Parts: sequence; structure tokens; C-alpha cells
Amino acid sequence: MTARVDGTPLACGASIDRGDYVELNYMYVLPACRGMGLGKQMLEALEQQVRRTGARTVKLETGTAQTESIELYERAGYRRCPPFGDHRANANSIFMEKTL
Repeated sequence: MTARVDGTPLACGASIDRGDYVELNYMYVLPACRGMGLGKQMLEALEQQVRRTGARTVKLETGTAQTESIELYERAGYRRCPPFGDHRANANSIFMEKTL
């Protein structure tokens, strides 16, 4: 999924159906566009897409240095969880999940 203005991509994100849950990946907002609410809008759009598939659990991995992203996810109701899928514990990673 990509958010565009006048054809220029400003934010993107993807979801991958993993069977028991959907993993959000590749959430990104151009640095010049951060603070405009695009990350929140992208997250909400991805969650709506997941809901339409009937899935109820969303998981993601983010870096410990991504403080703005962590705050966004926490405000949206995501809580920390153990590593999942092919992910392994890593001092630079935070794993989060949300039940829709």
C-alpha cells in the first residue's frame, strides 16, 4: 500500500498473511513528511485491509532506535510480545502485536 500526493509516494507499508496472524512490514514515511500523520493513516489503512481478510491478530517488528514508530504503535494499541515466525530475539528489535 502506498500513500501518494500528485503521484509522488510519501509513505508505504505492506502486510503478509502468516496463517495464524498477519505481519506488518516495510512501514516507511519519507523523512520530509514525518509528523503529518501519514504513519497513523497508513497503519489504520493496513489494519482495515487485515480486517477485511478476517484475520484478527497483527504482529510487527521494529528497531529500538525507531522511537517515533514505537510510540505510534503503542498509541494504536500494539503491545510488546516475544519474537515470532522467523524472527529471533535481538537487542536491536522490538516485537509487537495487536488483536483487532
